[in-house]
Amino acid sequence: MWKKISERILSVSFSNIIGALLILFALIPLLLIKEAMEYLYEDSLVEDVCASTHSVVEMNNRMLDILMENIEEDSGQMLYNDSYYEIFSKIGGYSVADYMRADRLLTSELARQFSSQDEVFEYYLYYDGWLFGPSNEDIQSTAAAVERAGWNEAAHKAGGYPLWLAGYDYGESIQSEFLKNKGDYDFRYLFTMLREMHFQYSYEGSYYVLPKTVEPLVLVVHVKESSIRDLYRDSISFAGSRYGIANADGVVISSDNDTFPISTELDPEIFRYYGDSGFVSRKFQGEEYLLCYDTLESQGFFSFALVPMHVLVDDAVAQTRRLLQVFIVVLIALAVIIAVILPRNIFRPIRMLVQASERVATGDFSANTPVPRQKQFKTLTESFNRMEREISKLIHENYEVTLREKETQLSALSMQINPHFLYNTLNTINLLALKNEDEETSEMIVSLSEMLQYTVKNRGEKGTLEDELGWISNYLYIMEQRYHDIFQTEFDIDEGLMDCLIPKMILQPLLENSVLHGFCAGQSDGILKICVYREADEVCMEIEDNGCGMSREKLDRVLHADCREGHIGIASVRERLRLLYGDACRFSVDSQQSIGTKVQIIIPYEINKRKSS
Repeated sequence: MWKKISERILSVSFSNIIGALLILFALIPLLLIKEAMEYLYEDSLVEDVCASTHSVVEMNNRMLDILMENIEEDSGQMLYNDSYYEIFSKIGGYSVADYMRADRLLTSELARQFSSQDEVFEYYLYYDGWLFGPSNEDIQSTAAAVERAGWNEAAHKAGGYPLWLAGYDYGESIQSEFLKNKGDYDFRYLFTMLREMHFQYSYEGSYYVLPKTVEPLVLVVHVKESSIRDLYRDSISFAGSRYGIANADGVVISSDNDTFPISTELDPEIFRYYGDSGFVSRKFQGEEYLLCYDTLESQGFFSFALVPMHVLVDDAVAQTRRLLQVFIVVLIALAVIIAVILPRNIFRPIRMLVQASERVATGDFSANTPVPRQKQFKTLTESFNRMEREISKLIHENYEVTLREKETQLSALSMQINPHFLYNTLNTINLLALKNEDEETSEMIVSLSEMLQYTVKNRGEKGTLEDELGWISNYLYIMEQRYHDIFQTEFDIDEGLMDCLIPKMILQPLLENSVLHGFCAGQSDGILKICVYREADEVCMEIEDNGCGMSREKLDRVLHADCREGHIGIASVRERLRLLYGDACRFSVDSQQSIGTKVQIIIPYEINKRKSS
């Protein structure tokens, strides 16, 4: 019996075995994780929830700080507004009608300044018994109310800096019996910013300030406590939570509950954390609470939140258990799906790669292995195909380079002539020309001799820019003698590149093309420009002429010509550059018929180390 069972197990396919193992390896850890989390999760979970609640308090404090900073910045911008200066610099001689006209102008300016602040309830300027600004029908502020509240004196003591007042009863502050008897009303508690305004501005280098005879003005901006409360309302969603803000004196200035009424002193056990930011577990009124607190240093405000600990723990535990259950169900379903799909998707790409390896072993580098969709096998197969293409390219390039080297060697062997014989012969001809007083012929012979010497003395592929320019100068001299007055040559060479290495005689075929094919017979205004300069780690060489140019079709034929078929111009230059530098160089030709042709070669910067040392 056991033998039959073992044989049946061994006869199961490898893919089915892997599928079964995947399901087991998914289920067993999940069950262990579930048990471990139910036993260990509570402390760390509570810690995370506490930190999250504290971050909410910090964010609420930041929003409060932004609101107050925006109001302060708007008031600061008013100081340098020439409209305010223009009005108040002449206010000493105003009549009542002038005051009324100034009020209309200032109302418009103030509305423009604070219209974007939705939280601002009321704003006005106080000056010597007058209020300037839009009238609020609800609060109906008066200059006498400002003086009874002592806001003008408080602003003067602040010396031009913004001063925030909060936690006070508005009716009691302005000594309004009507509001005192009314009890509760919408604007009973306000956050008020006071600022002494010294208007000034500069114009064409001159700086203007208000005359000393003008009494200091006071800007008053009111924000309702309910607007401040809206910033943190429902930000902490735990049942039974309480949120409040106190000032530096420990007086509650905003609250969303009756436990901490506004204008009352905050419990010392809570206010002891003033100046700090964090969270702690504290007993309050006989119950365990999470206390999260944060201090707004710029204004000295202290925000705090109390969350019943049992509510926080029960809520977090319930949510975590629900998430765990969903997580386990999803993972089990995924394990089953993976166990069915994964073996099939693994073995098929592996089988294709094995077949590709066997094909490569036979010398077939066709790089046609199908690419699967799975990311890892896709990357592996694409890399394998890319490797095949690179190997095929290297084989082709090595074969081509070897073939070219053999062709060069054969050409060199077939053209070997004793250089001394050529030099002596040219020298004899030169002496004969000098004897006949034919200096022009002598100069051409000397140029030809120097060109021959350059080609013989250095059989390497590269030479210095200085030597190449000397060779080109001799060549162009001969061509200028041959084609009188057809073209002129202009050089623009970076002198610091004279020791850099470039391919030997790389520019001569291009110059020959310009002279032979670019300039027409009888032309006298031809210009041939040769420019060499450096850009970063590259050397740029440009040859430009104003000859007859080429059409697009002719240029395409020239660019795609095969240099092995006898073409020695553009095609041969491009082929030499490809063999020497590969993808590290760039070659471009721009030609327009009847306008001219421009050829640009860009190669890596390479210094002649032997010469520089």
